[in-house]
Amino acid sequence: MRPKMPILLYCADRELLSATAFALRLQPYDVTAIDDSRSAAAVMMASELVCGVLIHARQGDLAGRLIHRLLETDLHVPLLLVDRAGDLAPVRYADRVLYGRNTSMAHILGALKVLCARKRGPRPRSVA
Repeated sequence: MRPKMPILLYCADRELLSATAFALRLQPYDVTAIDDSRSAAAVMMASELVCGVLIHARQGDLAGRLIHRLLETDLHVPLLLVDRAGDLAPVRYADRVLYGRNTSMAHILGALKVLCARKRGPRPRSVA
């Protein structure tokens, strides 16, 4: 039996966080589910995570700004941004972005599979 891969799941919407964490725990992921951005940043910096998933659920809420702050920190963890609200574009710091309310769990699992297969290390910064 393969060990589960540790990932972080951040979402300010507790109901969506709970449902997504449950679905991810049925897969090969050891999920740390957090609804506070400061705690999420601390866990990302201190833990040996394979990947981070940030979900933005509602348009125009404070969580969007908090997610931007998380993305701008210098993390060495591949990040998947699920922007269900569709108002965080352009997001240049996420490794993979899924947009829209129609983003399914299958989309999230597919993106996670790709990101978890990546080697750890600093992400390349694009020069604009």
